[in-house]
Amino acid sequence: MKFIRFNLVVHFLLVFCFFLKAQTAEPPRLVVGIMVDGLQKKHLDMLSAYFDPGGFKKLTESGISIQHVNYNIISGGNASDIATVMTGSVPFYHGITGNKYYNRSTDKIRQYIYDEQEIGIGTTETYSAYSLLASTFSDELKLATNRKSKIYVAAINANEAMMLGGHTANSVAWIDDIQHKWVTTGYYKDGLSKSADNMNVSGAFKTISSRRWQPLYAANTYMSAANDSKKSDFTNQPTERKSKTTSNTWLKNTPSANSLVAELGIRIVNDEQLGQDNTPDMLLLQFSVRAPNEKFFSLQSVEKEDMYLRLDKEIQNLLQKIDVKVGMDKTLVYLFANQTEVHSPTELGDNNIPAGYFSANRSMALLNTYLMAMFGQERWVTGYYGKNIFLNKQKIEEKKLNFADFQKLVADFMPEFEGIQTAYPSTQILTMGGDSNSEIARLRNSTHKSSMGDVVITLMPGWLELDDDYKPVGESNALTSITPLFFYGMKLKPSKVNSSYSVTDIAPTLSRILNIPLPNACIGKPIKEIFE
Repeated sequence: MKFIRFNLVVHFLLVFCFFLKAQTAEPPRLVVGIMVDGLQKKHLDMLSAYFDPGGFKKLTESGISIQHVNYNIISGGNASDIATVMTGSVPFYHGITGNKYYNRSTDKIRQYIYDEQEIGIGTTETYSAYSLLASTFSDELKLATNRKSKIYVAAINANEAMMLGGHTANSVAWIDDIQHKWVTTGYYKDGLSKSADNMNVSGAFKTISSRRWQPLYAANTYMSAANDSKKSDFTNQPTERKSKTTSNTWLKNTPSANSLVAELGIRIVNDEQLGQDNTPDMLLLQFSVRAPNEKFFSLQSVEKEDMYLRLDKEIQNLLQKIDVKVGMDKTLVYLFANQTEVHSPTELGDNNIPAGYFSANRSMALLNTYLMAMFGQERWVTGYYGKNIFLNKQKIEEKKLNFADFQKLVADFMPEFEGIQTAYPSTQILTMGGDSNSEIARLRNSTHKSSMGDVVITLMPGWLELDDDYKPVGESNALTSITPLFFYGMKLKPSKVNSSYSVTDIAPTLSRILNIPLPNACIGKPIKEIFE
């Protein structure tokens, strides 16, 4: 009995000391969050010998590398991935299941960030983070410091900008690739930051965006040159239109976009005096390694390789400037990526591995034809988006059909289509239990009652869904989706963490470092090795 009491006392003291250490450790003056669209850990490893010492290498080798971090949600788009990281929660609670959703009341597909009540600044697009139903750790920082913390976002795209900015950022900015300038929304207090406005007015934005893109080094020195001989000596103009039918240019898929984000980030640090007092500030940046017209997610083109090499230099310059201005011992940098398949269906198919692209239009038409043959000439399927099938509830009630039986009939029929693995009635998903790492748990995590269909499908391994514009709806269908995660700065000792974590653990980790409350829907736990 004495031995048991002694163990309890020791355990209590260890927990108390750990808690005391977390409470008394001085928080960083500046947190820099870097999200890279399309980044893969394997690519970083392959290009390591080509990177400069102060860019990706600094983050991956001189900081803490978390080796096994999985997305515990199904891929639906960057908005959902980032919202999950920032809230420490899943779409079941925070509400963002992808970039878009089907609105049953309007019978239209809408972006989650669309908000007709807001105004655009420099743009006709009206966006807000109103649909994000949970607080982010940046929101909690703002509240914990009585709004004294300064939080700024620079991003390539609006979806990423809004989810990084959460509800309380001072200002967010994203790239308008038609007018070639920074734009934002009136949703945030400061509107367009003076740093972004100065880049627009001075012509700095257009100077950077108009840079002709050619290989950084001799074409034959690239690893991909042998596989990409036709485009090994490419030349791209970022301001050139993608096609005759659109005004959008190639800007967002060129290194110029990353240069713009990095430049704005540096200007914000200087203009807003981030990290210059004891109240923590935050700078959140979104970059990309998406090359124009890429068909492969693996590193098979000189253009994609060049995107990495140029981004490496941008990150090196960014870190150097922040070190001079703030001090890296007072700065915490974290780097993560979205969900991306290692290989695209095209690449898998070229290697005789079963794969494909799922387009819902034909499947929904055939499903409706099948239901008409069973129950009469009606529009039984009212809508579809992102693996969610919406049924005509009103018509089903008018025909005095049992809705649960109707759902089950559809769910039983859908696996007949090529590429579909399973289908579930919505009520079955909402009541599912079992292993938290199972496909069923990830499916439940990835739904929200406001945008969930009546029947939800899953796809077979190697398959990806395309929307009406032939763009992927989420870029991973893997049962286990891993993201790179690195922490650097604040005198953190270099180490590799082999324990498994989820992306929902990032927010509570940063919350503990900053000594602030957890986001209000957080389900994650801190990464303990960072505090050891």
